[in-house]
Amino acid sequence: MTDRSELILTVSPRLDAALQIGWEGWLTAARDAGATAVATWIARRSGDPASRHAMLPAVEELLSAISVEGQIEPGIELAELMEEVDDLVADTLWEGVLLAGQASDDADTVFEATARLAAIAEAHADPLAAAEYWIDALNWRRQAERVSDAEQIEAAFEEIIRLAALDGAPREAALFSYRQAQYTRLVEAEDDRATTGNWEESSAPYPSWA
Repeated sequence: MTDRSELILTVSPRLDAALQIGWEGWLTAARDAGATAVATWIARRSGDPASRHAMLPAVEELLSAISVEGQIEPGIELAELMEEVDDLVADTLWEGVLLAGQASDDADTVFEATARLAAIAEAHADPLAAAEYWIDALNWRRQAERVSDAEQIEAAFEEIIRLAALDGAPREAALFSYRQAQYTRLVEAEDDRATTGNWEESSAPYPSWA
């Protein structure tokens, strides 16, 4: 027999509307709504209302986190559940993970969230937006004392070059190829700048081609 409680429609227009604002606006609305309501809302948007019970612990952890570091693990868990199911929710949650990673100087989290956000943008036929996520990641990493693996930087350059070509921007693809070649020389020379801080002579951030 069907559990009729699973058929009750939970309408949360404020949570829906907050998705258009972005992570910070959505998080405020979610905290106001409470963990149970948010878990129910996410579960219904996922197409599996019964999953609200399984989602509740992660939602509670996310909404009650005292520090941004505490938002990372539950944010990743929920974002992964919503990928390829509801891109708007997944995008918002990955944005939160990205901001938490940036605030806590966690390069692994920053580059993982960047990859997921870029993939969503590319899936929606927006290679420029996808490239801008990677450009922002490189600019974040180039700030003083920021540390990451060289492989993460190389992968970011490769994605920007690929996306520039896809977006019909050959000049920018060539420019980032040149920048990558310069960076690779630092890696091969075991220069500390390859893993820490700004590897460029200039402190100016890389611009997009928008």
